[in-house]
Amino acid sequence: MGETVTVDDKGRLVLPKKIREEARIKANAVLLVDVKEEGHVELIDLEALIRKAREIATVKLQGWEEEDHEATRLITEEVTRRKDAAP
Repeated sequence: MGETVTVDDKGRLVLPKKIREEARIKANAVLLVDVKEEGHVELIDLEALIRKAREIATVKLQGWEEEDHEATRLITEEVTRRKDAAP
């Protein structure tokens, strides 16, 4: 389990050093607060989230070429059709 913290009258809490170190949350980090259900919140370090998204995108988009994308083909065809139809 984790550590116990107290929310003060202004809604603030302090994450204990042990928790910050374990989660690798640095000073002045910007955290996303997500309510999972009543009494359950999740804190997500946005820098870590962006790093993870980049890692996933790098793998998923490996070898992907813009010109091979269906939307690009449709747009190119429409632009060509409109140029051909222009007076």
